[in-house]
Amino acid sequence: MISATYRTAVVMICAAVLIWSGLLRGQAKQLRDSPRNLPVQAGLDPKAHQAMVVEQGRQGLSPNTPVVTVDGVCSHPEKVGPANSCKTVITRAQMDSLIDALEPNAPALARRQFAINYVRLLAASGVAERRHLDKDPEVTNELQIQEKIVRMQVLANTLFRRLQLQASNVPSTDIEKYYVEHHANYEQGLVRRLLIPKAIAPTNPDTADVASPRAKADQLRARAAAGEDFDQLQQSAYKDLELKEAANSVKPSPLRRSNLPPSEQSVFDLKLGEVSPVIESQDAFLILKLESKEFIPMEEARPEILSLLQRQQKQQGLRDVTESAKTHFNPAYLDMPTAPDLFPPPVLTPLGTQSNKRAGRSARRWTARSRGAAATRRPY
Repeated sequence: MISATYRTAVVMICAAVLIWSGLLRGQAKQLRDSPRNLPVQAGLDPKAHQAMVVEQGRQGLSPNTPVVTVDGVCSHPEKVGPANSCKTVITRAQMDSLIDALEPNAPALARRQFAINYVRLLAASGVAERRHLDKDPEVTNELQIQEKIVRMQVLANTLFRRLQLQASNVPSTDIEKYYVEHHANYEQGLVRRLLIPKAIAPTNPDTADVASPRAKADQLRARAAAGEDFDQLQQSAYKDLELKEAANSVKPSPLRRSNLPPSEQSVFDLKLGEVSPVIESQDAFLILKLESKEFIPMEEARPEILSLLQRQQKQQGLRDVTESAKTHFNPAYLDMPTAPDLFPPPVLTPLGTQSNKRAGRSARRWTARSRGAAATRRPY
């Protein structure tokens, strides 16, 4: 049987964790109902003003100043006597320590609501102990289960924080090495794109339905290589194929080699002004023209590389955890066709320069157009 002191500690920890589920709702109601919701100075946001008032009031208290006193609830449950013979005093330092341990970055108003909810739970649990509800077998069992879960949660959170901290330490030499080894990924340029849709989905590759757009693409490619205007060629393609929708824009867009589908990355191997061979995708034929290209300087690429390497290191840390804790799920119990991953890898998305982001958006738009409206897969 666990001691009364330990049971109380577990109850307080579990209660503190549960408080946060209703914290925002309680905070919002407090803001609506509070008469101090009016700004003191014209133009000051009411919420900002209230947060400032709360923070100033809290900072004015010394660490040993009591912030709440609960009569009838004892600090040491094993010495419980009559309800009127004991009390619990919580100082500012004690309350701050509790909040900082659970949510160190909580804003002032959230801290206030936490303190109120915490004391409500403290008072209610104190009454429950005086009524010996903690001796109930079901309550004892639940306390033991909650203690185990909270302990696992604290340890797991600590592990993931340590992994995050370790992953954040990337030497500058590793960034420079990655840039050199993946130099082609940081090549960008302006690319024009001529798109000839496959107007009719073919049932037989030898039918005219395929040959007509393909023949049109070959003709347009020859005209593009001869120097004809891409806008006029795009309009001609839609007109000849009798497509009613507006023609795709061929305005040159900034792209990165790494943002393009593999079948289109060879455009960066062309000479400036050169036109690519006809590229076939699922729903269209493509012709690309390279108008300019350059390499992103390493200093500009550094934030992106740093973020990428941090994610890779964190993923490696998770793989190490997985290897040291082999798990075998029973899919039948989970009602799943296959067993889930213990720690799914994080989803990696391009980060960094604005040109990279614009290139990613352009590549996604172009890829979706070339594959039809239903296409959603990213090209990178």
